[in-house]
Amino acid sequence: MSARRAALSALVALITVHIGCTLVALAAYSHRIGLVTHDGSGFLVELLDAVVPLRDLLPAMLWLLPVTLLVTFAALGCWAARRTVRPGDERLPRAAWTAGIAAVLLNPLAAVRYASATASGGEYMRTVQVETTLLVLAAAAATTMSALAVAGFVRRSETARPPSRMRVDDWSAGTAGRE
Repeated sequence: MSARRAALSALVALITVHIGCTLVALAAYSHRIGLVTHDGSGFLVELLDAVVPLRDLLPAMLWLLPVTLLVTFAALGCWAARRTVRPGDERLPRAAWTAGIAAVLLNPLAAVRYASATASGGEYMRTVQVETTLLVLAAAAATTMSALAVAGFVRRSETARPPSRMRVDDWSAGTAGRE
């Protein structure tokens, strides 16, 4: 597998795992509020909890996210090391930098907010549910936008290609020489 393909696959995996982790975290949040306040948490959350208990799924997803992040950094590092064609004016797009900085700031903030809200109990969780949900979704959106911008950059960038096995004179011969 080429370094470019590995980097793109790792970025897609990071996006998928981050979105999955966000959905599971928000489902667990809603489920916990429903358990404490006896309001219920909705059909989809209850169905997910019936298929795979959220108390088991959330820690697994939270461990999978940093592993995927490390694999993505390793794949991007391998791709960057194997790139030999580097034009002087080629830079990462501004959207990737902006979304990347937002993701770096929002993800820890969302994690701390989520942890403090869940530690304070169900009534407090219900009070701050909207802001916690929006913060977690904003962090996931920033990570996704950054990963998509980097993936576009990786796709467009030039890499060294192995020499072709076709002889040059095969291409230069006219239609008369191929008969």
